Amino acid sequence: MAKTKKLWLAVAAMAALVAISGLAWQAAGKYQAVHAELRTARMEQAEAAAPDGGLQAQELLAQPAAQDGVTLHRAAYYPQAQTLICFFEDEDPNRDIYLAALPDINATILPEEYGITTAIFEDVPPEALAGGIVVDLTDWQFESSHPVTFALDG
Repeated sequence: MAKTKKLWLAVAAMAALVAISGLAWQAAGKYQAVHAELRTARMEQAEAAAPDGGLQAQELLAQPAAQDGVTLHRAAYYPQAQTLICFFEDEDPNRDIYLAALPDINATILPEEYGITTAIFEDVPPEALAGGIVVDLTDWQFESSHPVTFALDG
């Protein structure tokens, strides 16, 4: 009986270790996805033309912002390339994501990694950041629209 109890405790401890390792792996992957330093062709051109050979990122969020189940973890603006990169969690990439000041500029949406969707906007002048970024939480039949605006510092 004591051997069986020890065996079950060992199995339970191993299962807990596997679960904790999986959660740690997911958290590390999510952190890497949110803090990725991405470069588009436009950004590489601006970087090559920059006097110091580098782009300066302006972080437009002091901390992650959550609304209606969607979280904007990070928004990085590169003024030399006029590029804005946003990192969302729990965002359906089939929904509209746009800048309030420039609703006709579509984002390039990268495949989701660790639950993080990346939206890249180019040709964004600094004054266009004032209105924030909008995520339109439409239903799947596109019968309703619920735009949610995330304010950007900058």
